[in-house]
Amino acid sequence: MKTKLLPNSTFGWFGLGICITGVSFRFGREIPGFYLYLFCFSILSVSILFIFPPFFPKKWETNLQSFMIATLVFVLFANTNHVSEKRQTRTWFRSLLVDTCKHSHLSPLEQRIVIGLVTGSTSEIPRDFKEIAKESGILHLFAASGLHLGIFIGSLQFLGNLIFSKQRWISILLSLGFGWYYLYLLNFPVSFVRAYSFAFFTLVSSLLYRKIAVSDLLIISSAAITFFLFSDFLSIGFLLSFGAVFGIFYLKPSLDQMIFPHSKSLLKENLTLTLVCSLCSFPILVTYFHSFSYGGIWINYLLVPLAGILLPCIYITLFLQTILPVRLEVVLSDWIWTPVAYLLSLFLRIFQFLSESGRGYRIWEKESYLLVWFSLFLILILWFIYRWDFHKIKFFRWILPSLLVSFFPLGYFFPKKESLPVIFQKGKGYFTIAIEDRLFLYGTCSPYKRFELPNTNKEIQTILFESESCLQTVLRLKKKQNLPNIVWFDQNNSPFQKSMFMDGIQIQTSERLGQEIKKEFSLFRFDGNPKGIPSLLRSLKETEQKKIRETWKGFLILDFPLWKKKEAKEWIAYQKLLGISNAWKILIVEDQFEIPLLHDLTNPNLL
Repeated sequence: MKTKLLPNSTFGWFGLGICITGVSFRFGREIPGFYLYLFCFSILSVSILFIFPPFFPKKWETNLQSFMIATLVFVLFANTNHVSEKRQTRTWFRSLLVDTCKHSHLSPLEQRIVIGLVTGSTSEIPRDFKEIAKESGILHLFAASGLHLGIFIGSLQFLGNLIFSKQRWISILLSLGFGWYYLYLLNFPVSFVRAYSFAFFTLVSSLLYRKIAVSDLLIISSAAITFFLFSDFLSIGFLLSFGAVFGIFYLKPSLDQMIFPHSKSLLKENLTLTLVCSLCSFPILVTYFHSFSYGGIWINYLLVPLAGILLPCIYITLFLQTILPVRLEVVLSDWIWTPVAYLLSLFLRIFQFLSESGRGYRIWEKESYLLVWFSLFLILILWFIYRWDFHKIKFFRWILPSLLVSFFPLGYFFPKKESLPVIFQKGKGYFTIAIEDRLFLYGTCSPYKRFELPNTNKEIQTILFESESCLQTVLRLKKKQNLPNIVWFDQNNSPFQKSMFMDGIQIQTSERLGQEIKKEFSLFRFDGNPKGIPSLLRSLKETEQKKIRETWKGFLILDFPLWKKKEAKEWIAYQKLLGISNAWKILIVEDQFEIPLLHDLTNPNLL
């Protein structure tokens, strides 16, 4: 039976009502009186469906009644004011893992990776390793994902079926019980909740000799998160988790019928699985983060199966180490940890080789939305083709796989460079602007917030910065991108000048950052201080008179405090009255930063 998008059961329609109402409330709650409108609509709809004669066939009437009852239940009982807390592993469980790993002969880095794999927390792994994992597209292995819980419950099911071969229900109950406890230990991350819901409904239905439809499984699991964890509904983790599963359920069968249809090998299964998960995560990652790891496709293809072997081995080793008597720890600990040490070393070596060979990490701005829409078109057409049996036509069997396979390499090169001459980035306390081959970094840098070099028409060759707090960030970028020029505009005569000069950083103390005259452009930054207006206007006129080339461009960056934001906009309206010619392009820092989709989410970050 082909997978349908609409639910098959009455309870599935109830779940769909919860999801649709949750989406409406997510986007409409800022409208005054929206809650009252939704409540009245629910009451009116339920009244019409139950009191008046049926307008639809009996099956549809029952489904619509379940749908509208779910809407009313959500409006009355759902906790839409639920605030998502940071999902942190239970303290005592993390301490137990740390103490257990200390008995192994693993290196400190390997111990942190083991803890990160078990807890699904990226905060456990080193920052540089995390950055490489992100650019390689395998950060989901170190974040709480359904892969971890799926492997955990799958391993318990395998062992349980061996031990209780004739009492299969015992194996199911034990695996669900331990899976719930694992979920509790990790403090209910949304991807784990989704995976546990899938496992629960699938195993319970098999225990009752029933088969739950794929659409019901997706919708009911989504409804559970919407109703009980509303702040996590439509978060990045939610969208990535359900997007990947949607690809597995709805798109993978289509690819299986078109790519080597007669082959049942694990290599082919892993290939189609990797392609659909990458395709379904592509629009989400590009929309939210404006980036995608193309190399992550083949890196995941090789490393995810190895992770599927490594994780059960880690679980078993941790269990054995925990129950090991104290007297035998010295003798047996090294032996117990040997399989994990070997597999982890193999995993890290392969990962290092693959990440160095080609991560294919790309960052875009607005132009990337063309790729987003094309990826959504591919997702829709792949499902449509299989749903209506068009995959049996020879033309579609060739053209669709070719489009999908060529989509990723073509997307890697389009757009390779940004067409904008000026690019802003913003963080708390800082902003950057890239002009030609120079990146100007204003403000202070946080050690917990990392940004990358933007893609410009010309590759960035020089970074100019003004705050000592950005030294670590700049040195990291210098080493990573092999940048030839770093200029520090130090107005405070820092004692670190000598050591920074030894690291190849040029020190500039006579000028302020950006206040320089070049053949290609000139850049001035103004903070809104009224006392500096005469000096600024005079400098603008003098600079314009000294311009050498006709292609010269002038940029005036208005970086006003928030309470002066309206005044900054007035500079553009009254540019001529202020005596600033049209040769100067006025840019306001606050107006350059896009508000991402669903920016009002309580927990908008994946990690």
